Amino acid sequence: MNIADRIQNLRKVKGISQEELADKVGVSRQAVSKWEGEQSVPDLEKVIIMSEYLNVTTDYILKGIEPTEDCKDKSHAIASKILYVASTAFIVIGLLCAFGSWYEEQTAEVIWGSMIVQAIGVAGYFIGDVRKFCVKVNKGLPFRQEFR
Repeated sequence: MNIADRIQNLRKVKGISQEELADKVGVSRQAVSKWEGEQSVPDLEKVIIMSEYLNVTTDYILKGIEPTEDCKDKSHAIASKILYVASTAFIVIGLLCAFGSWYEEQTAEVIWGSMIVQAIGVAGYFIGDVRKFCVKVNKGLPFRQEFR
């Protein structure tokens, strides 16, 4: 697939006409038609405007390179690992506190605080799994991924 095919494909996926794309980019409809017909190539400035409007990277328009893993994906992976380690620590600390307090007093009331710490650890695991799922669903698309 060349630049002409990518521009045409992105325009059709977005459901806009050549004239609408031309208005957004600031060129004539004939210029868009020439881009899609491989008669000319858009200027770099126009490629940047198109990438923002079509919500893709300039690399995708120019070279067909789809982002494999951008900075946001990397930061999400690091955050998930940190969350996993922290959750494990909460569960271990909660268990140790529960065993220690049960050993000393042997009443159910003394382990409530430890159970709350363990519940925080389990919640952390759940949040980490949801984040991983969201990243997996959005992975592999040529479109920029915006996490809010």
